Amino acid sequence: MYYRTDIKLAAAVAAFASAGAAVIHLAVTPDHWREWAPSGLFFAGLALLQLGWAVAVLRSAHRAVLGIGVVANTAAIALWVVTRTNGLPFGPHADIPESLGPAGILATVLELVVVLGAAWGMLPREHASKISVWRYRFALGGAAMLVAAVMAPGVVAGLDHAHGGAEHDSHGEPGTGGHHGTTSTPEPVPGGSTATRRPTTSESSHSSGHSDGHSH
Repeated sequence: MYYRTDIKLAAAVAAFASAGAAVIHLAVTPDHWREWAPSGLFFAGLALLQLGWAVAVLRSAHRAVLGIGVVANTAAIALWVVTRTNGLPFGPHADIPESLGPAGILATVLELVVVLGAAWGMLPREHASKISVWRYRFALGGAAMLVAAVMAPGVVAGLDHAHGGAEHDSHGEPGTGGHHGTTSTPEPVPGGSTATRRPTTSESSHSSGHSDGHSH
């Protein structure tokens, strides 16, 4: 009977999770590119790194390859936490914490799976545990479905936010505030004078903070 090892299984699960996180990052890249080009480049680069690592670790679960996955994804998670607590110290929204969004949360969950799976494969041991082929395939199939279940809503959320941002930008007109803020319109009042219309609750909440689908 042929066997697979737990190291190979952990590496394969980590590879699937890395690919899932990469797809979410690709989905949110256009939105970040419109807001700030360096941010868009970062997300595109991170997605390519995660896709490349997934391919590499499937071909060879070498300790060095696994180590790269642990370091890269730990750094990505740490950066995500910083942007949600303190904000980046530079850029157009410097020192402004980002709001939590489904795309960011789900991508971070997948990155955590990458870290755990890669770290498991790096644990020092004399012999790797053996798994029968059918159990290996069953576990791998289940992991693939779970990753897909986490990835899909993250991609949808990222694409919806990107589409919404583009549509909002294209429909913004002079005097209406466009995508960033509002402009009050004078309203006539008795006596021939004018008064400034107060922004609505939705307008105030839109202009009071910066929110996006996912940002590390």
